Amino acid sequence: MLDTDTLERLVPFTSDAVRWHLPDDEYGDPDAVEVTCQVIAATVSSAWATLKERAAARRKSDPAMHRLLLNLHLDGLDAHPTGSVLSLYVASRGIHDLLHASTGARFAEALSAEARLSLAIADCDSRLRWTRGIRCHWVPPKPGQVAPDWEAIAARENAIIDGRTVRADDQCAAGDRLMLALRRRAGLRGGVTATWAGHPQGMVTLWCSPADGRRLMELGVPAMPQLSERGPSVGFTLTDQDCHDFTEKIASSSAA
Repeated sequence: MLDTDTLERLVPFTSDAVRWHLPDDEYGDPDAVEVTCQVIAATVSSAWATLKERAAARRKSDPAMHRLLLNLHLDGLDAHPTGSVLSLYVASRGIHDLLHASTGARFAEALSAEARLSLAIADCDSRLRWTRGIRCHWVPPKPGQVAPDWEAIAARENAIIDGRTVRADDQCAAGDRLMLALRRRAGLRGGVTATWAGHPQGMVTLWCSPADGRRLMELGVPAMPQLSERGPSVGFTLTDQDCHDFTEKIASSSAA
């Protein structure tokens, strides 16, 4: 019935294993927090030992609880404002399934009553993934995705196009500014790409479809078109100064 590893491999539950998640503005005294963690560890350890003895005495009438406590090890606790979550080591998948069934619910309720603390078993999705050595513990929630601030992005891009924001230390700044102007002011959205040659004068080449190439020529791009060696693309090679002049032309014509 005993499924756990040898006790030498299991770390005793002490105050160091109590992880504090309560707000600092209400519990700002580290000494008081340390004392509280010691009290929690001692209380939960005592309650755990009591429940284990009780389950051993009732192993014939309640074999599931006896088997659970015999094969369960407490190695941590996360203290939250709404209660504490147990961090448990489970030796096998069968015990882990027992922990997340009605037996585990009865165990958490009895431990909370004995310790006079709100104690819960962590929600865990590790069942059926491993056969031995499962650690069931509280996992911090992943932060939700923050929606991009499109208005702020548009304002920054417009500031770059209009020259109000200057990236002087960026060798690709002139080409990037031109690409923004083509996308936001000339309506060429995603159809134009760029490659940089690392030349002292900049030397960026805009690549686009023949249709977008004709549009660039209508806008007055200061370069002759060249055919790509890879597919039906048209390229225009510009210096930094060419990019600056062409961007100013697009910006002024769009503002008119």
